[in-house]
Amino acid sequence: MAVQKRLLLWPFMGLFALSIALQVASLVAVLEIDARVTRSRQHVAAVADLHSLVEQFESATYLAVVGLASADWELLLRQRTSAQELTERFEALNDVELPRVGLEEPELQAALAALPGLWEKVHGAHVRVLRSENRSLKNNPDLEQFRAASRRLAEEIDDVSVLLQRHTQAELRPLRQLQRFIPVGAFLLMLLIFAYVLQRLLLPFVASTEALALREVALSRARDELEQRVAERTEELARANEALREAHDGLEVRVKERTQELKEAQRRAVDLARQAGMAELATNVLHNVGNVLTSINTSSTILGERLNALRVQSLVKLARMLEERRADLATFVTRDESGRHLPEYLGKLGAHLSAERGEMLAMTAELRRHVEHIRMIVELQQSYATSSSIVEATSLEELLEDAIRINAAALGRHGVSLERHVVPLPLVMVDKHKLLQIVLNLISNAKYALNDNPPGERRLTVRLERPSDDRLRLQVTDNGMGIAPELLTKIFQHGFTTRKEGHGFGLHSCAIAARALGGALVAHSDGPGRGATFTLELPFRPEVEAPDSSPSMASNAERPGDVSLAK
Repeated sequence: MAVQKRLLLWPFMGLFALSIALQVASLVAVLEIDARVTRSRQHVAAVADLHSLVEQFESATYLAVVGLASADWELLLRQRTSAQELTERFEALNDVELPRVGLEEPELQAALAALPGLWEKVHGAHVRVLRSENRSLKNNPDLEQFRAASRRLAEEIDDVSVLLQRHTQAELRPLRQLQRFIPVGAFLLMLLIFAYVLQRLLLPFVASTEALALREVALSRARDELEQRVAERTEELARANEALREAHDGLEVRVKERTQELKEAQRRAVDLARQAGMAELATNVLHNVGNVLTSINTSSTILGERLNALRVQSLVKLARMLEERRADLATFVTRDESGRHLPEYLGKLGAHLSAERGEMLAMTAELRRHVEHIRMIVELQQSYATSSSIVEATSLEELLEDAIRINAAALGRHGVSLERHVVPLPLVMVDKHKLLQIVLNLISNAKYALNDNPPGERRLTVRLERPSDDRLRLQVTDNGMGIAPELLTKIFQHGFTTRKEGHGFGLHSCAIAARALGGALVAHSDGPGRGATFTLELPFRPEVEAPDSSPSMASNAERPGDVSLAK
């Protein structure tokens, strides 16, 4: 039966497709005729415009000669300006309105190619007429040459118009023949389709109707047998359904057990991320304390060198000399050559020691400032460490400033200029330890990304804003080494790093912490060498609307919209 359907269907579809093809060909022929007629009209109009421009140019030349003859300089200037505009219009029309594409006839191509040269001759004759001493409209050889060149150009333009019309007629002739053939072909095709339908469909339909009546009797018998078999099969399905229900109950129990195991594994993963975040925070704190200790070591070394360089020996030598001359000290000071310079020497020595004292006091103050910085960093670390995994009212501006203060020594030592764009916000409910972990890591990574930039061109920008009523956004942007497009998602995978000394867990733990906070951490870069921007988005939970404090917001850890963390 299927073979018979295909035998009937394929010829009919072929005839139908041929009919559609004829209709499409007719439509295409009509459209092509319209397009070519339109293009021919445009070409004829452009040729007419060229002819008009030649006539206007010739008139402008005559009027310019009249202006020269009558010393009417205003008329001369006006006609020269008009001639220049006509020249520009002629060149524009020749280049834009008369394209050579589709005009393959050599004679037409040659005629079109000759137009610029003839125009140059006309323009050259125009220039010679205006520069000629002979300003008469009669018996003027230069003017006669201009007229001859102008007539030659006009005749060539007329020839181009005639050739364009011939070209259009030659193009339209086969299309019109095709257009006349298509209705005849369509009529013949309709006759063929009618014969096919009569032979293959109507006559077989009469025969199949008779066979259908015989099959109806056989179908009634088969229906009775089928009902009996359906009843038997229904009973079998009932038994199978009961067994399936029992299996489903057992599967639900196993799914519940597996779900509990997954929740426990998720809780352990969040705990590991929190511990890794605490380790990351401690590493950042120790790194920044190390930077400050380096500054303290440098300052103390310089202070020791300056103490060793004090002119104490000169003072001891002077005291020994005065002790030896105690008996005749007045005579030594007033008459001895060395004694007379003693007051001046003491003044210079005192000034030198005073200056050294001021510089060493400044170094001592610098040491105290560095020690105070270490104390502040340690206090901040202790403050955030004691509040780990506690959701509490937090000032994001203060938390951001704490992160900047912790990294201040490292940023200063690397010559990084910092810009802040902070929008004042009310206190929000958040786990500030996790948030500080993320901010410290982003600032530290941005600092390393700026190492290849020359000094003075290392810029770090921190933004805190509220893009909508229910979202917070914190961005850390640098103009450093940038990130390749294929690495924008890999950087959040565990163990992936681009630094030799990196461990590949910083951004991974930050992404986990962001998801635990109910937000997302994403990266954007235009490519290597074009900087990078890390954006942390969090839900805005004011203090008055916040839920009760809980160990974490780990229930948001599996938000489907956060695509920045590789699984």
